[in-house]
Amino acid sequence: GKAQTAACWFACSRVLVTAMDSDEEEMAAMRSSARFAGKHRPTASKAASSKDGDSNDDARVSMSVLSGRGSDAASSSMAGPDDDDEPMMLEGDFGEMRGFLPVSFGKKAKAATASADIHKATARKARGSDAVMGERKRGVQFGPRLTDVAGLVGAERRGGRAEAEVQMSVAPEVGISVTDPKDHSDDDREGAGEAFDDIPLPGHEHEALPVSHEVAIPAHDKLVTALSLDPKGSRMVTGGIDGCVKYFDFAGMSETKEPFRILEPVDGHMVQSLSFSTTGGILLVVCSDASARIYDRDGSSKPIQSTVKGDMYVRDMQHTKGHTQMLTSGVWHPFAKEQWMTSSLDGTIRLWDLNATPVGMDQVLPSVHVLKTLDKRNVCVGGAAGRAGGLYPNCCAFSPNDAKILAGGCSDGSVQVFFDKQRYTRPDRILRTAHARLVTDVGFICRGTQHNLMVTRSLDDTMKIWDCRMLSDAKGPVKTFGDMTCGENEKAGLCTSPDGRHLVVGTAVTKGALGSATVRLYNTDDFALAKLLDFGQRSPIRLRWPSELNQLIVGTSTGEVTMLYSPFSSKHGALHFVGRKAKTRAANEIEYTGAGPIFNMTDKDDIQKFWSTGHGNMTRIRRQEVRQAQKTLTPIRPPQGDKSGAGSSDQMAFAALVLKSGAKQLHLNNAMGVEKDSQKALLAYADKVNEKSSFIEGAYAKTQPVKILDWSVEESEGDKRMSLNQSGDFCRKCGQKMCRCTDYSVWGSKRQKKN
Repeated sequence: GKAQTAACWFACSRVLVTAMDSDEEEMAAMRSSARFAGKHRPTASKAASSKDGDSNDDARVSMSVLSGRGSDAASSSMAGPDDDDEPMMLEGDFGEMRGFLPVSFGKKAKAATASADIHKATARKARGSDAVMGERKRGVQFGPRLTDVAGLVGAERRGGRAEAEVQMSVAPEVGISVTDPKDHSDDDREGAGEAFDDIPLPGHEHEALPVSHEVAIPAHDKLVTALSLDPKGSRMVTGGIDGCVKYFDFAGMSETKEPFRILEPVDGHMVQSLSFSTTGGILLVVCSDASARIYDRDGSSKPIQSTVKGDMYVRDMQHTKGHTQMLTSGVWHPFAKEQWMTSSLDGTIRLWDLNATPVGMDQVLPSVHVLKTLDKRNVCVGGAAGRAGGLYPNCCAFSPNDAKILAGGCSDGSVQVFFDKQRYTRPDRILRTAHARLVTDVGFICRGTQHNLMVTRSLDDTMKIWDCRMLSDAKGPVKTFGDMTCGENEKAGLCTSPDGRHLVVGTAVTKGALGSATVRLYNTDDFALAKLLDFGQRSPIRLRWPSELNQLIVGTSTGEVTMLYSPFSSKHGALHFVGRKAKTRAANEIEYTGAGPIFNMTDKDDIQKFWSTGHGNMTRIRRQEVRQAQKTLTPIRPPQGDKSGAGSSDQMAFAALVLKSGAKQLHLNNAMGVEKDSQKALLAYADKVNEKSSFIEGAYAKTQPVKILDWSVEESEGDKRMSLNQSGDFCRKCGQKMCRCTDYSVWGSKRQKKN
């Protein structure tokens, strides 16, 4: 007894002195307990295989004490190597049953899957690698927050570094060469692809570029020409060359990626531009017609308000209240929630206000300011068909920080800048030789509260950076980028990151040429290439980088909208629906279709319908029901001749009675009004009418015995009086019988002498 007590005291003292070296050992000890292992426990040798010598016994004793097995378990864990392979059974009378008992009670949470497994399917592949990043697990996958994933990855990296430091400290004594864990070969990294090229360091997860993973949303069948997100980043609206506008709600989407609203603002017109207001409550929709429309954020079928169409016959655009030709672009004011700007083929940029007084019968909005773009002759002529050499703005933009600069990229390659003022007359700055061809997009680079850099892109395959403090052709651009293929697309755009550190632009694929489309990220500090993303045959057209999501959204030429994100730095947006399965209707759930037909089983016709419903052709039955319910039924035919039709219905008898009485009043022989000699019957009827005046003539017999308007004679009394007045001599000039311009007495005497 004393020996056993001493042994137990010695084991407990060893356990108290021995401490866990790391969190991994503590978790391994907990996993080896009965709560995690169930009926069987791992063998002692496997539980302590990482230690040598006497430390194996210490680890076994510590694990047994942590799992609550007592000294018996500790003594059994120090058994010899012969019984290492045999499973250790639980002690007690209920040892066999304890493994099947629940650990906790209540509703169990669903099994969670790490977010790394969810986003493995959306990770981008390495350039030149054809292998898929990983097979997507079937079924509903759930996972913790992305911050947990970042913590797990950071803990793994910290554990690897700690292990490397230990190996480096032990290696000189043993004489082993250790490789730095940071020095990974390219072959090992190629299998991970672009998604894990740059794993952020602990504490720097927010600095990761959102380009490691991508999700493709099949928005349109053709090219995406417009793209906009609300200020909160909860909804996205896309427009295409097919003329459709589609609304997407990230929080309500699933892996099916379907829009919750689809509308076509104008039949047969493509969508030029989309822009949410500063509050996100209304949306500006610009199509390829002369009017801009305002819709609500829910996508109502009818617009809230629209702009007036100007008078196309007015030469000076200052004197008309709206655009006279097709719109090319539109953008909302960055601060004022009631103002926006549009550009048109008529050569003007107009500012609009929701609070303006509506005009016309339709009560549409007029423009409040007109900004004219000038050609080389300093004349605004527009660029519509039939006007050779005309100039028009193809894009427009506000300076995002203060909205004091209004820039427009024109069709001749010039960039014309207006400064905010009370009245606009002509452009304040004109970069006449900015580009050689049409300017496709204009933007600004914001660093803090400053926006000193303006970016322009053109169909001449160049992108240029300008300093807003010295805008002139003599100074020239700050930086010029070549080889920016647009693919002859007038909507090729660009964007900047929310913090202003990166500039994003896409290059298109030229037909018949080798290569692939790319999305390029440049550092705005030195304009060096920071990232190059391969898009294959999907040419990037429209780009957005919202600050609320920290995700790069790209509208492509194939109609897809690609969302690039990072599990570490991105939030909301694509993370809402990645891995979320669509809701399916339960097998036992019956869809309610409304009240069905009710049959009267005492009526033979309803009994026949009831039988036909279950055994007949439903298509034929429904066709008959529609035919019977339609309004254009064949009217009831009256009976032939004088036969009233004893077996006819009440309606037919009534119709026959009406016809018979009418024939009697007309003194006809039969009800059908058919007489052997129709002329004779009509003449006899006329004689009877002359004998007795009609009902109308009897009403006026006393009040008007003499008819004023009597059309029975060829010439009325009024005609007779007029002809009498017109008889005799009268002046052919003034129409009067006696006038001062002619002496009719002399004229008549001369005429008589001649005769």
